[in-house]
Amino acid sequence: MKHVLKLGLFGLCVAAASAAGRTLDVDWPDQMAGQDLQWNSVPEIWDEAPFIGNGVMGSMIFREDGSRLVIQIGRGDVQEHRMASGQHVAGNVLPDSSRLPVGYFTLDTVGEIKGCDLRLNLWDAEITGTVSTDRGELGILAFIHSGRNLLVVETKADSGEAGFAYSWHPEEAFCPRVKGKRKGGKEYRPEYDGNPDPVVTEGQGLNTCVQTLRGGGVTATAWAIATKGREKTLLASVGHTYPEANALELATANVGFGKKTPLDALLKGHRRWWHAFWPESFVSLPDARMESFLWVQHYKMACTTKGGNLLADNQGVWMQPVTGWPGLWWNLNVQLAYSHLLPANHPELSLGLVEHLHRYRDNLAKNVPEEMRADSAAINTVSGQDLLSPIGDPRTGGRGLSTGNLTWAMHNAYMQYRYTMDEALLRHKIFPLLKRAINYYFHFMIEGEDGRIHLPRTSSPEYGDAEDCNYDLALLRWGCGTLIDICGILKVEDPLLPKWRDVLERLTPYPVDETGFMIGKGVPYAKSHRHYSQLLMLYPLCMMDLDDPEQRALAMKSLKHWQSYPEALAGYSYTGSSSMFSLFGDGEMAERRMQDFFNDKLLPNTFYKEGSPVIETPPAGARSILDMLIQSWGDTIRVFPAIPEAWADVSFADLRTEGAFLVSAVLKNGKTAFISIESLAGAPCRVRTGIKGEIKVDGIDAKDVVQLGDGLVELALPKGATAILSDAAYKGDFNIEPVAKTRYADWRWGLSGEGKK
Repeated sequence: MKHVLKLGLFGLCVAAASAAGRTLDVDWPDQMAGQDLQWNSVPEIWDEAPFIGNGVMGSMIFREDGSRLVIQIGRGDVQEHRMASGQHVAGNVLPDSSRLPVGYFTLDTVGEIKGCDLRLNLWDAEITGTVSTDRGELGILAFIHSGRNLLVVETKADSGEAGFAYSWHPEEAFCPRVKGKRKGGKEYRPEYDGNPDPVVTEGQGLNTCVQTLRGGGVTATAWAIATKGREKTLLASVGHTYPEANALELATANVGFGKKTPLDALLKGHRRWWHAFWPESFVSLPDARMESFLWVQHYKMACTTKGGNLLADNQGVWMQPVTGWPGLWWNLNVQLAYSHLLPANHPELSLGLVEHLHRYRDNLAKNVPEEMRADSAAINTVSGQDLLSPIGDPRTGGRGLSTGNLTWAMHNAYMQYRYTMDEALLRHKIFPLLKRAINYYFHFMIEGEDGRIHLPRTSSPEYGDAEDCNYDLALLRWGCGTLIDICGILKVEDPLLPKWRDVLERLTPYPVDETGFMIGKGVPYAKSHRHYSQLLMLYPLCMMDLDDPEQRALAMKSLKHWQSYPEALAGYSYTGSSSMFSLFGDGEMAERRMQDFFNDKLLPNTFYKEGSPVIETPPAGARSILDMLIQSWGDTIRVFPAIPEAWADVSFADLRTEGAFLVSAVLKNGKTAFISIESLAGAPCRVRTGIKGEIKVDGIDAKDVVQLGDGLVELALPKGATAILSDAAYKGDFNIEPVAKTRYADWRWGLSGEGKK
């Protein structure tokens, strides 16, 4: 069935309306079927595997050996609580707050597995298909219920595979980072002793596995297997509680619900959420590989953030038993993981980051030295879900202090306000915590002999330490300016306003040399480095005036110098540079960096690794694609700002911008045909359209339109109103539909003959 959306227009037209509104003509099941991942070869490892999740639980399916499929099961909040309970063994977030693996089921086949025909059905969020052996075939349907923490795997065997069986295998509740380093022969965290063995109980109709943790908390897995002839249905749930100990009760309740609910009813309830999720926005590109990648990242982040209960850490809900990244990394990773959700029009997912920061605001205050806790908050590089991650005073305590991490996360939080214009959220949850993040700097910033405000030695993440570190200068400058703006928005006279203004006026300029932005005072950018911490003022803070020739030249020189040392560049170096080139309007370089990322770094199921599994970079790549289509930094919405020449036709609907606008647009034959803008909040609206000639505006009165030339328009657009902007010479309709594929037309992510780089 096609989902057709028509938007009514308001007021008188500037020009004669050629249509009553724009329409979105999309058959959603068919549209999403074109994005599905496929497997014609059997996945052997996590980075090839199909994956499912519901924001709390996650699962992957792959082959372990000739006659065994692994069905991994995990939960995003299963972690050590030694730091929270005060039972430190290492005095370090890892392992004291480390994520922990849960376990896996095996599906043991009668014969040797020879092949498969599997599909990750995005529209329904289900794994479907068949696995073939030298004795027969098994049909598989797997999903994690969108409204319950319940894994369902239905398996139907032919006569040759009628004897297949399921079994449970708990993983060791042991910090994956410690395990990996010890396997490599290192004497690492020798004081860490892991956790007791789990207690497995098999009973009539219900089986359980209870894992108690030395630092407090319980993880419980419950499962049941229903058999009907050659069909078996596995129902499984994982509960985790701290400080309470009722995880088993929660897990068994979910399995009990699954046992008494018919499969058709489970599927109906599960699919309802996903079928409402997908039509929130629409993008169609002539590059099928890039378009499919974008849709898969929407799916991936929904799987790991839905409901806002947990933060997307470096593993998401698909925890691996050995990885160097079993937690939340705050010097880049968390911020990147959430970066595409707002322009993709999924503020309900990105809201979870703001809510989590607010929920654990007391722990963020505990992270700073005791004498600062009355007014400050911060977070060091790594934390668990409880956000406990102590950080010191740069004047007295150690090296490697990334003091700006919380302020960077608060940039994400402030963008939640800008894209929704939710003043209650701004007043009660964003403003107070941003004040604390900036107050932390006030405790250690220094007034120099030059009358300028300086910073002592802090760390540019993963590069090294420097005074007047550009990472911190950019974040401090952004934070003070934003706090001043917030006071204007909320109409408050905060007693710290004079302080913020003084810092903005006297803060030392960014250290630069002949190559561009330095790491900090006396520390040039002189070696390959995967982070772009020294460039935050360019992206994502977007604080530079790229219309000013001097600032533009400095920014471009700095970007090119960073990229000129390629040896240590990582996946997010590719995606970050792509977004930066998009700021300059360079669609060719923006697209090239994304193609390089796909070809050099991305894994078959669109996951990614830096030595071991991590999650943040592919969602950051989704943001890079969206940055080619739409930008809204500063005071201007930019439509099709960085389109490569090969993309002659592009369409999108309901991408979200700052100011809470939903923007839809069509590019035909390399030219903007029309743009539809719906105001959700009545904010000022300034649009760079890319239209070269006369612009026709339908839907609002002529007095509410100011044409500034060169494709720039200002609109007085009331809340709930929609305007359509088009080239005066455009004679077509205002219909949005999928565009023809001219590159990678048959592409499928996964392991199929069509998915080849």
